[in-house]
Amino acid sequence: MTFWNAKATKLLERNYRSGRGEIDIIVIRQRLLLFVEVKTHTNLWHGAPEDKVRWCQQQKIKETAQRYLSNCFWEGQIRFDVIVVYMDGSNEIRHFPGYFG
Repeated sequence: MTFWNAKATKLLERNYRSGRGEIDIIVIRQRLLLFVEVKTHTNLWHGAPEDKVRWCQQQKIKETAQRYLSNCFWEGQIRFDVIVVYMDGSNEIRHFPGYFG
């Protein structure tokens, strides 16, 4: 959890599974409930990794988020983010807030 300030972020779930879907990370950050898809990438040969979160996968993540929300008492805002970790020697981390919704 070093990517985000640990004081401002509370990790709720990692690799949350429900039905046929999975959400990599679920956190509360600044009064937002974030559902985060994490992608790793070694090169850009086959395109940008954030572009690999296709419509079908987005729908599965949204359905899984709905199942998660049906079991908790969250009444605030939610957001769907993508985080990309580049494993090309740079170890760069890019965050795409609100990537889909």
